[in-house]
Amino acid sequence: MQLHEMPGLFAYQLREERLKRQLPGRYGFHVELNADRSLKRRAPQIIDNLNPKFKPQQFNFNKVDGQEVLLIIDDLKDKCEIQMIINKSPLTKYHTLICPDVKKNLVQRVTLKSLAFCINFLRNIEEPNMRMGYNSPGALASVNHLHFHLLDMPQELYIDKVNLQEIAGGYAYRLNKESPTEAVCFVVLAKDDEQQVMEKVQNIHKLTEWLCNNKLPHNMFITQQKNSNDLRVFVFVREKFCVSKDVTAFNVGFCELAGFIPLSDEDKVNNLTEQKVIERIRSVTGNAYDAVYDQVQHIVNGTDQSLWQQPFTL
Repeated sequence: MQLHEMPGLFAYQLREERLKRQLPGRYGFHVELNADRSLKRRAPQIIDNLNPKFKPQQFNFNKVDGQEVLLIIDDLKDKCEIQMIINKSPLTKYHTLICPDVKKNLVQRVTLKSLAFCINFLRNIEEPNMRMGYNSPGALASVNHLHFHLLDMPQELYIDKVNLQEIAGGYAYRLNKESPTEAVCFVVLAKDDEQQVMEKVQNIHKLTEWLCNNKLPHNMFITQQKNSNDLRVFVFVREKFCVSKDVTAFNVGFCELAGFIPLSDEDKVNNLTEQKVIERIRSVTGNAYDAVYDQVQHIVNGTDQSLWQQPFTL
């Protein structure tokens, strides 16, 4: 908050009082006005494949002003250095970027170490309003340098109360068919020991690797359950690439898929409907999920490991 008050450090001052609205309907999507983000943020990079090359001449997190780095965490266990960097174009209060091993120039593709850090970090802070998100290339990632988002979202989102249907292992689920979106959900219990947590982290990573290898963009949303402190890791899969931001409707990244929708002008806030949100989300996610659910079963059950490495076909 001290940095937020410093002139010129953020692209804009996030307004404390913002126009907000819960859309009428069954799911209660949360929408709010954030016009400055559309007008004043750094131009997003175009990243058109899921195994992109790092381009040092483009913006990356080695180029940030030293004042933007909140702290550096030495994760000795996983031999990973984490930089916490302010998001200069914030979506919410305390919006921070989690950037692992910045100097190694990792592309925007989830690594096992980074995923383990994020899950363990969120499990070990007593602040359920803090959520994490990730956008892959082709799913609204705007910087090709590995990073996750940490945000303050006190709102109750539809994803917080969604019902789950088991796929495999007693911890891998899908959203039930009455949900407005589809997703895979891995549940990390508060009582899980270190070995159980690591098994789940490894299987989530196997899934994201399979998605990358099969050219399926994806988003991730990680959140604590307020009534149990269990962690839920939602993986949203998309059939279609999105490599440029849409200014006519609204973009679909991890926030929107979880039910938090920032919009660029007041008319959109006042006129958006639940039906339009669902239609927009389904228009970009497509029909990849049957194959994805099958792969989750293979990964979690440890059966036919060769199958989840085979090329994906619709």
